[in-house]
Amino acid sequence: MTVPPPSTALASAPTWRREPYRLLFPLGVLLAWWGVGHWLLVGLFGIGSWSGVFHSIAQIQGFLMAFACGFLYTAVPRRTQTWPPAPWEMAVALAAPPATTACAALGALALAQACWGVLMLTLLAFCLRRFLARNAGRRPPDCFLWVPLSFVLALAGAGAIGAQRGLGPEWFWLHDLGQKWILQGLFVGLIVGLGGMVLPLLTRGEAPPDASSGVGSRLRRTGHFASWLGLAGSFVLETRGAPAIGYAVRAGLTLALLLGVARLHRPPCLPGLHRRLIWASAWCLPLGYAFAALDPGRAQAGLHVVFIGGFAALALGVGLHVTLAHGGYQGLVRKSPWQVGALGALLASATAARAALVFRPDALRPLLVAAAASFLLATLAWFHLLLPRTWRPAPPDEANP
Repeated sequence: MTVPPPSTALASAPTWRREPYRLLFPLGVLLAWWGVGHWLLVGLFGIGSWSGVFHSIAQIQGFLMAFACGFLYTAVPRRTQTWPPAPWEMAVALAAPPATTACAALGALALAQACWGVLMLTLLAFCLRRFLARNAGRRPPDCFLWVPLSFVLALAGAGAIGAQRGLGPEWFWLHDLGQKWILQGLFVGLIVGLGGMVLPLLTRGEAPPDASSGVGSRLRRTGHFASWLGLAGSFVLETRGAPAIGYAVRAGLTLALLLGVARLHRPPCLPGLHRRLIWASAWCLPLGYAFAALDPGRAQAGLHVVFIGGFAALALGVGLHVTLAHGGYQGLVRKSPWQVGALGALLASATAARAALVFRPDALRPLLVAAAASFLLATLAWFHLLLPRTWRPAPPDEANP
């Protein structure tokens, strides 16, 4: 992946602000250990209890949000040739995901969502200031409209949850809708928006054009906005008694968008095993939702294909590429380290074990232990490859293609 020339403000910034992924990606993995490790402790040693609410918050609003912050804080200033995150923006990104996870672990769910809401507003403002800056050197692709819209959808989800508490139990569907917008809609939107640039660039070396003021660009942005409304509406259908239709709409939208903006039907042509992992992970979104549409009673199987095979694998795969490419390890980027193969195989194992639980609820303990252990081992393989290289300059044999 070619790294665009940084702006003067970006080039002169300290490393922790110029390359925020160095702090935020490892933080995300640590939060994933917290979110998944408690299941391993319960299953193996009987310590604690199963907590689906804590697990979902830790994984989505902790682990994945730390990766999203690391990527956006690194990529957006480079793409737009603007300025890096301010110290206070870095402080919010470093504090909010662990604070949200900690509050969820203590059962303080309202406080957890308040911490997360501050992060959403910070990210929304961060992106909009750089996307709309008059002195920006470049404009992001049209598909980047999904980035601020995804944050708006997540904030709307928080609003729906808050509104339900004031309206009474007969409006509980609003709470359910808000959760779905936060736990699924946010990252589906981010993957479509960021994937429109990252997937073709990373897998095939094809850079999408910048947005413009022309008619074609305006029409594309209008289409993206209409698709975003369709994504939001698919969750309304699901919560209002038509889950199969809601899942089907989501499967069709994700497939059409990833084919249209990322040309997902074209396989990777650049060397590097992680590119195949990222490409395959993107397919897990439409495939997982398609399974959920075909069998709504066992939708959790398809949803975990989306969550683990899609969201988590994409975060770890793209995080791996960003760390190596920005760290100067271009030679290693074009190879196939054993850790990448282990990462893919273990994530596939975790996905299969968690999906199998839907069909074998009598095997709750062994399947959850297998899924948790596979996921944690996958992150260990990720750490084994990247942790020594996050701050260390690349040696010649790993720097040269």
